[in-house]
Formats: sequence, C-alpha cells, structure tokens
Amino acid sequence: MLKLISKETALSLMSFPVGKKVAFLLLLYERMMPALISFRRAERLDLSVFLEARAKFWHSLIQGASTASWARLRDDILNSIPDSEDFGSQAASFALDTGLVAADIAGLLQDGQEIHIVEAMQYALDSLNGFVLDEMGIVTFDRSSIASIRKLVNAHALVQKERQREEQDVAVLRAMPDTPWSEDIVARLRDRAAMQGSLFGDSREGSQPSANDLLH
Repeated sequence: MLKLISKETALSLMSFPVGKKVAFLLLLYERMMPALISFRRAERLDLSVFLEARAKFWHSLIQGASTASWARLRDDILNSIPDSEDFGSQAASFALDTGLVAADIAGLLQDGQEIHIVEAMQYALDSLNGFVLDEMGIVTFDRSSIASIRKLVNAHALVQKERQREEQDVAVLRAMPDTPWSEDIVARLRDRAAMQGSLFGDSREGSQPSANDLLH
C-alpha cells in the first residue's frame, strides 16, 4: 500500500487523528511544490489556487482556525490542475502529481478517509520514479526487466532519502500532541518543511527540528 515506508510506520501513520495525517501530507506537498511552481511559472499559469490551498491547509492545524469549504477548495484545485497531455512534458506530469496531492489533502480534511493518504503518497512516488528513470536514462523497458529496474530505482539515493524523510516525519508527528496546535508549533513544522527541500533532492543541509524542538 505505502511502498516507501515500512509496514510498522504505515500502521502508525494510519492510526493518527486527521490533523496529524494532514500535517504528514503537508510536509509531502511542500517537497513537491517546487516542481509545480516552476512549471506553472514557465507556462505562465496562475498559481493562486495552489498557494491559497497551501495557506489554508497550514491554517487548519492552528487552534481556533476557521473551517474552510474543503469540498469547494478541492473542486477549485482539480479544475486548476493541468492536463499533462496538453503539455506533453515530464514537468507537466510532476505538476499534475503535485496538484493531485493538494486535492487529496482537501479531500482528507473534508471526509477524513484514509484513501487520500494512499493516493497522495502514490502520486509522490510516481513523480519520484519518473524523475529517477529519466536521470538514469531509462526511457523504455519491457516486462522482463521491470523487476531489475524497480531494484535500481529503489536503491537510488533520492528514493532512499524520501523514504527516510517520510519515516522521520511519522516519528516526529507521533511524538507530538494531537492537533490543533499553537501558531508557534505550526511555524516550527513549516520550518521543518523548508529545511527538507524538494522531492528531487535540492534540499538544504542541516539538522531538522525534532518533535521536542517543535513543542518548545
């Protein structure tokens, strides 16, 4: 189901209350956002829906936050997602995956269903797989080589790094109290997201705040 993280970590993630699940997906969304922003700017497409969604998602974690119309926001996101077939580029595919993750976060806030977590993590993995295959120069392959290619992709440094980030995110969130959080805690979690950098590996080096750091 959740292919990058261990079964134990997946069970822990699925046991979280909705707020912590949203926080986990938000950290993932932040890692994917650079690809969406780069594509939409290059194509001169409006970014406002995705930036508004990001702000509302983070705000939902704060004590006393007003409730947004998540169904309407999800519709707005889906209506703003580019059709990768219209552009025919890998960058468009990455932007599509990121937009779908945003839609799943809105969906999770709307109905609390676990399927949104499964789908969002798969979209991230699809983007990562596409990026790694392109970096390795693998354009086409037949059925007989799928297993060996999967091993190569799984062993790639970027895939290993994303696996580690997701495992660490679950560990940090597990140690935190349930949402809603104070503005200070949410700000510290956003700092964690900024320090993680992009899904594709241009992260800044440095120690990342632990659950204890986020709470104090």
